[in-house]
Amino acid sequence: MIVRKNETQPTNEPPIQFYKTIAISFLVITLILLGVVIFITTKKATIEITAKEDSKQVSLSLGVGETGEIMGIVTSTLYEWSNKYYPTGVKMIEAPAEGTIIIYNKQNKDQTLIKNTRLLSSDQVLFRMKTRETIPANGQKEVAVYADVPGSSGDIQPAQFTIPGLSASLQTLVYGESVQPMSGGFRKVGALSAEDLESAQTLYKEQVKEAFLKELGLNSLGVALKIDIGKIKSDKEIGEEVSEFTLTGSNRVIAVNYDPQKLQEIINGKVASEIDKGSEKFLAVNNEPKVELVAVNEETGTAEFSVYQEVLVTLDVNADRLAIVNFAGKKKDEIERYVLALDHVTGVNVKFSPSWMRTAPSVPDKIKVIVKSVK
Repeated sequence: MIVRKNETQPTNEPPIQFYKTIAISFLVITLILLGVVIFITTKKATIEITAKEDSKQVSLSLGVGETGEIMGIVTSTLYEWSNKYYPTGVKMIEAPAEGTIIIYNKQNKDQTLIKNTRLLSSDQVLFRMKTRETIPANGQKEVAVYADVPGSSGDIQPAQFTIPGLSASLQTLVYGESVQPMSGGFRKVGALSAEDLESAQTLYKEQVKEAFLKELGLNSLGVALKIDIGKIKSDKEIGEEVSEFTLTGSNRVIAVNYDPQKLQEIINGKVASEIDKGSEKFLAVNNEPKVELVAVNEETGTAEFSVYQEVLVTLDVNADRLAIVNFAGKKKDEIERYVLALDHVTGVNVKFSPSWMRTAPSVPDKIKVIVKSVK
């Protein structure tokens, strides 16, 4: 009898090391993918921009009148004005102080006081009346006086005055009182030069407009003026020694009254059109618009304005040129060059996180743009 032995065939199973290799590889790949995900999600860029406020001038020309862009009324008038000026090369000299005194008359009859009537202050400083005056009964009158002695002794504060030329009993009924200090004991005088006169004439031309508006109770808002300066006359001659001199002129003033609100609406529209919407934003208006009257037609009642308006603008953080797409994937130096080329920018600081990053994230949510304004 033959007995056969059953032999078991060996199975072809992979070794344990193989499974270890697969497991380790899978773990490494998982860690790498996790690292990539963490890197992508933590990658950030912050762009801090320092921008200054800049003044921008907006200019435009406007027709004024019934057919112009803005309604206006044209008027013309002659305006005579005078003002005092002073020589530049001056010296101090003694002179009689001057001022005014109120003379009271408590009598039931008028009291006449001749020119040079003496008036003595409570401090024994003597003044004299410049002109003959009659003080009404039971009344008073202001008179001009000058100090009897030149110099600073006449520069006194308000005081009571007696009239030595009257009897003792009458001095209690007719007496004086000053309410303003006396002044002029020392005065500046100098020889009027051609340069003094020319400088004063230039200043006169600049002051006429302000004087005209002030005298009429107006302000420059809503009124444009064109002034034709007439011949300016001086009451003193060149070379004459004076403490002051007066210039007088007859000037032709053309005034155009307009609606300032309508003008501002037009200016605002012009400002809006000139702002660079790609990078700028409007902050504020600097002062009132400067309106110059450049042409006038009195027959038709029309005029032409040249208008200048200064406005403050700066960099707009929401502008198209600061959109995130302009920075995504860019290197730090590329971002810096781009930002510094924009108007109103004075500085930029680009921060990447982690710090060893070479480029900005490509994901818009990971980029932050901050604009700090400085004046």
